[in-house]
Amino acid sequence: MDKENVAPFEMERIDYPVIEEDAPMPPLSQEMVRQEAKQGLLEIRDFVTGDEFVAMLQELYALPVQERDEFVRGTILDEDELEDRGIHVPEGLKIQRSRFGDGRPTLFCVAKLLSDGVRKVTYTFDSETALA
Repeated sequence: MDKENVAPFEMERIDYPVIEEDAPMPPLSQEMVRQEAKQGLLEIRDFVTGDEFVAMLQELYALPVQERDEFVRGTILDEDELEDRGIHVPEGLKIQRSRFGDGRPTLFCVAKLLSDGVRKVTYTFDSETALA
C-alpha cells in the first residue's frame, strides 16, 4: 500500500464482535430492527443533549479544526476525563472514533449496538459542525 492510501492514524475496531465476511445476519424481524434502532437513537439523543456533554461539544468546536482530533483522543475518548466533567456514558452506549471511506471530516460517534450483536445505530460528530 502506498503512503497516499494510508490512514493518518491507526484505527482499530474495539467495539463489537467480529462477524465473518459472508456470515448471514442474525435473525431480527424488520419491525424489531426498526423498534430497537428508534429506541437506540433516542437513548443516544438523550445522552448527547445533556448539559455536560453539550458543554464539552462547545469546547471542542471552539478549537481550531486542526486541534479537534487531539481533543477527541485526549478528552472525549478518555473515560476518566469524561467522569471529571460529570459525563457518565450510559450502559450500552459507546463513544468511539468514526471514519467514512469518502473522507467526510468525522471526529467521533456515539453508538448503540442492537440486540443481534451485529447492527448498530450511531450519531456521528463531524469536524466542520458548529453549534448554534
